[in-house]
Parts: sequence; C-alpha cells; structure tokens
Amino acid sequence: MSAPNFFSSVRSEFSSFFNGESTINADVFLNPEKYALYLPIDKLVADSKVSRQGVEVYKKKISEKQKINPIIVVKHPKKDLYAVLDGHHRYYAYLELNTKEVKCALAGDYSSVLFYLTKNGYFQPSTEFTEGVRQPVIRLHQNLKQFLANFLNKP
Repeated sequence: MSAPNFFSSVRSEFSSFFNGESTINADVFLNPEKYALYLPIDKLVADSKVSRQGVEVYKKKISEKQKINPIIVVKHPKKDLYAVLDGHHRYYAYLELNTKEVKCALAGDYSSVLFYLTKNGYFQPSTEFTEGVRQPVIRLHQNLKQFLANFLNKP
C-alpha cells in the first residue's frame, strides 16, 4: 500500500472512531468473567511479539487445568474477527496446544485501527520493557504483599 493510501485509510478509521461509532467497555478489564464467551481461535488476531517464557508458563497452567482469565478482545466492526487487547501469551499458549475455542471477554465493537495496531505490535511491549520495567514492578508488588501479610500477622 502506498503512503497516501495508507494515511487515507488510517484517517478514515480514526474519523469513524472519533465520531463515536465505536465504544469499548472498560469494565471488561475488571470483571472479564462477566463478559465471557467462547470464540474460535482462528477468529482472533494477536500481536506476535510475546516472550517464549510467558507462553510456556500459560501452556503449563492450561495443561494443569488451572484457572485462566479470559482473553480480552474487541470485535472488528465489519469482519468476523477479534483483536486481542489483553492475553497475547494466553492466545499463543492455546494456539500451540491446538485449542479450537478459547474463553474470551468481549470489550466491544471497535474500529479496525485497533487491528492495524495489534497486527503491527503496538500493544505488546518490547522485551527490554518487560525485563526492565514490568518484571521489577511485579517483584515489588509481590514483596509489598508479603510485607503487608507479615506486618498484619505481627502482634
């Protein structure tokens, strides 16, 4: 696609977005089970920039029948496709385990700009971000939980 055609297409998608034709349900991130449904995995579009370790963690959890949160998706406004907003590692774990249908939480019907952004990796952080920011924050959170648990158990 040439640059003028690309920008025209993106401009059109953004204009439909800002004209209020598309909505997203933010509650789906807090209560994904409330919006759960099963979708064919071949109808999902996910970012390919995932860590191998993250996918393996979810494959193990799935194999052990542990509770896994639904994958949060939005429906393409014109096609029978869904973009993954949250759950890229879960998606690839299910895909590698040859799962035909996956539990998803529908966040709404969204502009196809989102599909462009997902397909091109704008939602999945880089490895450097994950290792330098995400993992330390997770460790800090775990340490704080442990500290509070110990603190509350002391007389």
